[in-house]
Amino acid sequence: MGFSIWNGLIALAFWAMCHAGTASAEAVPNCRFDDSYAATVRQVLQGAIDTYTAIGKPLRIKAVTVNAKTASKDPPTLPVYIVKDAGQVTVSKEGCPKLEPRRDDPLDTLSVRSGCLATVVEPVEIRCSAQAVRIFAGKLGLGDRLPPPLLYVLAHELGHVYQKREGQYGGRLERVNLGDTQQAKLSQLRTACEPGETDVEAQADALALEILKKLLPTEPYRERALSMQGSAYWAIDQIYAAANQWQQSASEREFMSQGKPHAAFIPIELPSSPGTIERNAKSFVCEALTKRSGFLQYPLRAISHPPLNQRMRQVAEALKPVASALPKSNGKEYFPMVAQLQENLGPIFTHIYRETGVYMEHMKRAVCTRVNAEQPLSGC
Repeated sequence: MGFSIWNGLIALAFWAMCHAGTASAEAVPNCRFDDSYAATVRQVLQGAIDTYTAIGKPLRIKAVTVNAKTASKDPPTLPVYIVKDAGQVTVSKEGCPKLEPRRDDPLDTLSVRSGCLATVVEPVEIRCSAQAVRIFAGKLGLGDRLPPPLLYVLAHELGHVYQKREGQYGGRLERVNLGDTQQAKLSQLRTACEPGETDVEAQADALALEILKKLLPTEPYRERALSMQGSAYWAIDQIYAAANQWQQSASEREFMSQGKPHAAFIPIELPSSPGTIERNAKSFVCEALTKRSGFLQYPLRAISHPPLNQRMRQVAEALKPVASALPKSNGKEYFPMVAQLQENLGPIFTHIYRETGVYMEHMKRAVCTRVNAEQPLSGC
């Protein structure tokens, strides 16, 4: 399935709804607060905090404030700030945006480049990009239903609070400058193959998945128009779509095109045979090392954050058993054809998410085996 077809399918099938960085420790001026989703963020976090306690992993916080103008005097309270982006040039000396950031104006130090960021040294807090919250919360008008993608991201940040380890949600493509020397390009690819330091993020993801397994089948996350099973599969679809949109917006938020990865990293068939994976890995490495102009983008590097495909494989593997065990009744009375379609397609899409993650892991192994071999250009 080609890249454009894949994205078109996702956009058509779901409500299309990930950039890495560090938020500043500076105080956020009131003019930078975005209250559009403040109530939703507070409700999602409070439910997740209570669920951490219910699964035997209590946090050191009990309540949440969002965009509070003054610090709470009722500890232990978690302050959360939803921060509007601003450019370095188009911001006042007080930190207030004067205009929308220009394409040639990098984000300022108060902008949250990583989607959401938990700090666990005093004061413990979470800061989120207003753009990220809009993507993960989806469109307004969900009634009293809460958005599963926002639960995933915020439960992940609470995982860092539980770990007492700072972390952030983020991810991006890396790129090879084909004009570099062959040795420089080979060194870059070998570095990308070195073991990363993703344990902190992976553990936070695992904690978030425990919360999702508990909450997604229940109100207020269940989509009543679907069966309980269909609703759970729909939640997986929404998480994928939101994470994909956030990741694609990564470079755009720094005002440069994200582009797309080399064709070798876009699976045409799932599952792919070992021979196909070897041919694709050879194609990527040969092109990267022999071409002399332009750029190639690749998703191998995972120094501090698991890549999207790996995260979605984990989401699919954790939530599919939960979804498949739920009843297919209740909900069909509203939109029976939609409910039936979701029951039929949900497991298929979840299978695609998992198998895409498997493909990418096999591709990384094959590429890294080749670039670390004595003759990386063998057969080129």
